[in-house]
Amino acid sequence: MKFLAFEQTFKNSLTGLPIGGGKGGSDFDPRGKSDAEVMRFCQAFMTELYRHIGPDIDVPAGDIGVGGREIGYLYGQYKRITGTWNNGVLTGKGLSYGGSLFRPEATGFGATYYLREMLAHFGESIEGKTVSLSGFGNVAWGAALKITELGGKVVTLSGPDGFIYDKDGVNTPEKIEYLLTMRASGRDKVQDYADKFSCEFHAKQKPWGVKVDVVMPCATQNEVRMEEAKQIVANGVKYYVEVSNMPTTNDALEYLQHHGVVVAPSKAVNAGGVATSAMEMSQNSMRYSWTGKEVDAKLYQIMKNIHDASAAAAQEAGLGYDLVAGANIAGFKKVAEAMIAQGLI
Repeated sequence: MKFLAFEQTFKNSLTGLPIGGGKGGSDFDPRGKSDAEVMRFCQAFMTELYRHIGPDIDVPAGDIGVGGREIGYLYGQYKRITGTWNNGVLTGKGLSYGGSLFRPEATGFGATYYLREMLAHFGESIEGKTVSLSGFGNVAWGAALKITELGGKVVTLSGPDGFIYDKDGVNTPEKIEYLLTMRASGRDKVQDYADKFSCEFHAKQKPWGVKVDVVMPCATQNEVRMEEAKQIVANGVKYYVEVSNMPTTNDALEYLQHHGVVVAPSKAVNAGGVATSAMEMSQNSMRYSWTGKEVDAKLYQIMKNIHDASAAAAQEAGLGYDLVAGANIAGFKKVAEAMIAQGLI
């Protein structure tokens, strides 16, 4: 948890927005729980948390296991306890009480925009590229939406039960929207997609053995280990884009880079989610809502700036186009400069 907070601080720094970073959570497992049980837990959690948060203190947002339903329950209890309409205290809210357009899609959209800039560096585009995704939650859903819009083809999704391979692509409105149905069902089985759309299902396997142009892990931490890294290299994959938080073990990451795979690091790639959270906070402060087009345009510019800042930092340090090192340098530099300027060290 402490290391995730460490990473989050530098990720938030990369956005260029005036936000710090932190992490928190609980050991409550929502799988198999009823809506009433989840609601009661969220209310109990907020009863202890409320005194530590605020729009100018700490602003929690959703992550693994916490979506719009949970944020709604948390905010309802916060409002009940404090007696205030202080909706900037949480992000990822529903549109009916202060949420932002494109917040659910933001991490997947932002990751795709980062991929777009990375490919442009090499004179390429997303159009015509095959892409392997893991997971089937909000992040994979958002990525599938934007990749399809830009002409790419997503061919894999995964879950705890295995992965699916759809040679025709997860590229129709029906297929992409079915990811939301799968998530809402609570079954946590990607096989449901294979059963509905008659494609391959590989039980208890990961999707990284499939030959594609781009690999984008979107599920959990450390889902790509040395075994999977060797599969990715053997398949001739050129672009590896970390979408989930720290999905690659250190030895696997080193192996990918050593074998010429261009790696985009998670702290830069998945910053679209927190960037849109910050935009949600801005809209709450202004008592105003931007259009979807405005939010999307701002998100794209933020992700382009993150890519460009990372590339420039690596180049300045004599490391060429090393986006991993560049993101670390650029993120750290801003935090260090702010601390020194405020007399904190």
